[in-house]
Amino acid sequence: MHRLLEFIKRIYVVLLFLLLEGMAIWQYATSTPYTEAKILSRTTAVGGYFSKKITNINHFFSLSDENEMLTHRVSELEQTLERERELLADYAEESWQRKMQDGEDSEELHYLYYPARVASMTISHMRNYIVLDKGERDGIKKNMGVITPDKYLVGYIIHCSERYSVAMPVLNTEFTMGGCLSMTNYTCSLRWSGDSPYHVDIIDVSTYAQPEVGMAVEVWSERLPKGVIVGHIESFEHNAAKTAYSARLKLAVEMSALDNVLIVENTHYGEIEKLMDNIENQTSQTTKN
Repeated sequence: MHRLLEFIKRIYVVLLFLLLEGMAIWQYATSTPYTEAKILSRTTAVGGYFSKKITNINHFFSLSDENEMLTHRVSELEQTLERERELLADYAEESWQRKMQDGEDSEELHYLYYPARVASMTISHMRNYIVLDKGERDGIKKNMGVITPDKYLVGYIIHCSERYSVAMPVLNTEFTMGGCLSMTNYTCSLRWSGDSPYHVDIIDVSTYAQPEVGMAVEVWSERLPKGVIVGHIESFEHNAAKTAYSARLKLAVEMSALDNVLIVENTHYGEIEKLMDNIENQTSQTTKN
């Protein structure tokens, strides 16, 4: 108690000043309706400012959940769009059969979409992999494609367990997939040299293709539907023999920021895979004979 009294004696001038200052401010604030309204508006503005900041912080920490909900919504919309494509394909097939009895089958490939999230991944190795939180119990199978909700290429599934799956991304030196120059039928092969997590290369582009800087390159694969973007051309050149172009692409997807993805199933892929196996078996038998 003695120490408290000594402390008050030391600062009583400051306390007296603060008390008188507070009384003066209170007297001024309540002196007229104008000053009351002015001070109320100021305090409301300050309170609103801090309330907005707190709301923005809460919104920032809820973005992950919002992105996941948006990914599920994109998956549903893609599924609906795929059904619309099937209806249009069926109508086109019926019209074609009415006109041409010997016409080719015009049925489009059927794709299903499964939303997933990245559980873990690497981008700094020569052979990078992505672990996704969906597995066999969710309908995921080997060789399904993986894209972003914006339809940018990520990779394809190579292994599955009950609850998880592993995808080989484009940032893997063993990654193989075909591509094509956007708005053309000129195909190419994708490869990653391992020197940059932001770039991939394409090779074997026809000399008639006339590539341009900024031109988009799309996926050309039975695993994925048309329109999935790999990246855009940054530079290109002829190979040593002048028989084809090679080009450097800026990846459309930012791998280091990958979170929500779509796993894509081509429901006809099993038929295609069986057909290719039969061809390989016939080729091996012919070679032996």
